[in-house]
Amino acid sequence: MSGLNQRLKNFAREGKSIKIGLAGLGQMGRGLLSQLNELEGMEICTLADRDIANTEKTLKSLGISRESYIIVRSGKDSIKKTRKTAGVDLTVDMFTDQAISNIGSALDEKMLVYSDSLSILFNIEEIDLIIDATGNPEAGAYIALNAITSKKHLVTLNVEMDVTIGPFLRDLAEEHGVVYTLSAGDEPPAAKELYDFIDMLGMDVVAAGKGKNNPLDREANPDTMAEYALEKGSNPYMMTSFVDGTKSMVEMACLSNATGLKPDCRGMHAPIVNISELLDVLKVKSEGGILDKTGVVEFVVGDLAPGVFLIYTTKNRILKDELKYLLLGEGPNYLLYRPYHLTSMETPISIARAYFYKEATMVPLADLVSEVITIAKKDLKTGEKIDRIGGYTVYGLIEDRYISESNNFLPIGLSESAVLKNNIEKSRPITYDDVNLSGDCLVFRLRKIQDSRKG
Repeated sequence: MSGLNQRLKNFAREGKSIKIGLAGLGQMGRGLLSQLNELEGMEICTLADRDIANTEKTLKSLGISRESYIIVRSGKDSIKKTRKTAGVDLTVDMFTDQAISNIGSALDEKMLVYSDSLSILFNIEEIDLIIDATGNPEAGAYIALNAITSKKHLVTLNVEMDVTIGPFLRDLAEEHGVVYTLSAGDEPPAAKELYDFIDMLGMDVVAAGKGKNNPLDREANPDTMAEYALEKGSNPYMMTSFVDGTKSMVEMACLSNATGLKPDCRGMHAPIVNISELLDVLKVKSEGGILDKTGVVEFVVGDLAPGVFLIYTTKNRILKDELKYLLLGEGPNYLLYRPYHLTSMETPISIARAYFYKEATMVPLADLVSEVITIAKKDLKTGEKIDRIGGYTVYGLIEDRYISESNNFLPIGLSESAVLKNNIEKSRPITYDDVNLSGDCLVFRLRKIQDSRKG
């Protein structure tokens, strides 16, 4: 890490910086905008968020004066055009000559260029790398497809998108010679650091995962979470996705897809357990634990939050003796844990690795290992439209990919705006056969391409 930091500082001393485009100015995006321009060698040049009024309010709260940025508006400064990208027809904003001239002048004067159109991120040649902080699978698919085919590195905090079309994006990035990566600081990359460490040592993983400190309530919705979200300074939909468990399912599916670890059961066990009890609980049933198998992803509710953990073992007698000598326990299982993750504050690590070394912090394997399937949060009626993740209608549960496929379950990342063809009882999984999906949905079109390439 020190070598990476030194390279960044030397880069800055040469008067250079990594030029960054940022998509999304929610909780994560706000923190990134505040942080990155204070770091040597990094510069957010372009910002895209569809809510102009909220963005201007946020920029003001960050001390960014109206004189220090320009606004480029979709419609006013652009026209819609359709173009084929990676075999997919896309509607994009093409900016007028006057807008492009204004953008160039603003960048020369070190001003921030803001637009309510995501297309701004791909129309600026100077941008080296794009960060997706939207958390929305459809927006993420649009950002990723355009970023990669425009030969710009992509660092994503959009785990919801990654568990839906991550393998496709991984392959596309390789084809275009750029980096697609999850961001350091999220729980999946933090847990994968522990996984890579133990895997490199030749030991066996029993379980890996995260701690959760929110109460688990499958029926939570933005109304019941409104006050709690306000107290935490969070969006009610995002807070609902935490409390109804969908976010943990998505994060652990992301870890599963990057490591090959699988859920032990649908939705995982989610035991209420503290750090001191982990080794007693997360072991196979024949040893007195709750697991049917080893090599699993899991999340626990207790004092581990907001950290991540990994339980490992070895059959090597000499290594067992050394682990005992190092006060790591009597075995047969041993614990590593990181008691924190710094969310988007760690994103600069992924930016620098992608730009300087062309390395990803974390990417999925060639095929999905786990899926997050869509479950009815309440009784749903024919003709009803599924709302967004963290909403009123559905939540997600992790499931083995092959079980999901054999049952034709609908991935949660494709569920938004799907229209029900049947009545669905509360707590029942929703299948592809139960819904009509819009052919205009980009993430669905890319998912079909990904599924056609599966081994």
